[in-house]
Amino acid sequence: MGNRQKGRQTQAWELDAISNLVGIPRDQLENIYRDFRRVSKDYLLDKYEFRRIYKDLIQQSPNNVTMSHLSAYEENRLNNATADRIFKTFDRDNTGRLTFDEFISAYIMLQSSISPQTRLDFLLNHYSQNDGYITPNMGRRVIQDMSDLYGVNTDYQQVWRNLESNHGVKNGLVPQQAFTEYFINHPAYSSAFYKGVEIPLPPPSPQL
Repeated sequence: MGNRQKGRQTQAWELDAISNLVGIPRDQLENIYRDFRRVSKDYLLDKYEFRRIYKDLIQQSPNNVTMSHLSAYEENRLNNATADRIFKTFDRDNTGRLTFDEFISAYIMLQSSISPQTRLDFLLNHYSQNDGYITPNMGRRVIQDMSDLYGVNTDYQQVWRNLESNHGVKNGLVPQQAFTEYFINHPAYSSAFYKGVEIPLPPPSPQL
C-alpha cells in the first residue's frame, strides 16, 4: 500500500474473457476500455476522474430520474457522494486509484440488465481462484463490499455462521452457490440489484 500503484494495459484475451463471462458484446466492451484509457492516467483512474465518468453515465441512463426537488449544486453533491461510495468499494487495495479490473468490476455490478447471479459469479471468479468455494476472508471482504456499496447493514459474523450451519462446509469453506444465493435472496440486496443505477452499454466518452 505504501508503494505507488502501477497500471497496465488490458490484453485482448482478458476482454474476451470478460465478454464471455457476463455477456457484454466484445465491441461494446472495447468501447468501455477505450473510454477508460482516454480519461485515466497510466491505466489508473482517480476519484475525480471516476466522478466525471459516473456523471456522464447516469445522465445517459434510461432509468435516470431528474431530481427536480434538488438544486443543481445539491444534485451534484449527491452524485459525487454516490460515485465516491462506489469508488471506495472497488478500490480494493486502498491506493486511491482504480485499475481497469476494478473499474469494470464496479461497472458490471451496477448493470441491472445483467442478472445478479452473473454479476456475483463474475466478482468472485474474476478476482479469486476459489474453485467453487469461498474462504472466510474472501467472504468477509465481499459481504463488506456489498454492504458498503448498497448501504445495507450486515453482521458479517452472523451471516457466515448462518451459511456454515445451513450449507455443507468443506475445510472451513462455504460453497460459492450458497454464498451468492444469500445475496440474491436477501430482500435488501435483491432490491438493490434490480433498482440500482442503470448504466448504458457502451458508456459515452467522457468530455475532456
